[in-house]
Amino acid sequence: MTDDQGTGGWRSEELRPARGFQLPWLALAGVLATVVAATTLVIGIGGSLADDRPPDRLLPLQAAAPPPSPSPAATPATPTPESTPSRTPESSAEPRLYEALLRLRFAVDEGVEEGDVRDDVGLDLNNVIENILDRPREALEGGHSDVAYLHHKIATRAREGAIDGDRADELHHILERATG
Repeated sequence: MTDDQGTGGWRSEELRPARGFQLPWLALAGVLATVVAATTLVIGIGGSLADDRPPDRLLPLQAAAPPPSPSPAATPATPTPESTPSRTPESSAEPRLYEALLRLRFAVDEGVEEGDVRDDVGLDLNNVIENILDRPREALEGGHSDVAYLHHKIATRAREGAIDGDRADELHHILERATG
């Protein structure tokens, strides 16, 4: 070996000490993320837990169920004229439409779950139904144009193949009972 090679030998490097343990920072970040997520859920769910809906607005399962029939012992044999409210055709049309829209929304959700209605189409129909239901009660009285729009939308989506034929017939039937 000659001295011509110079400084080609081993060099020693100084090892730096390892940085502090990172677990406390990771644990703190995890706890913070959990608290934020829990707060978001509580705030989001809290609004839906309040019973601020009108007393006559039914939940989807209540709307799909037949109305409870009174027991024969509870109803008087001959009602007095004062106790029998007179219903005009105009006042009975609006609740029928409202209940039909609730049934329609339930049937659309059921169709999405069973695969008869494509997900995006179910979301679209539910948005249209919700927009109609969110209107003031007086605005529902002239709901024939809304029903016609829903019939058209269902027929269009059935032609596209986004709604199964039997499910489309069921949705049309629900709307026809409301206006028929």
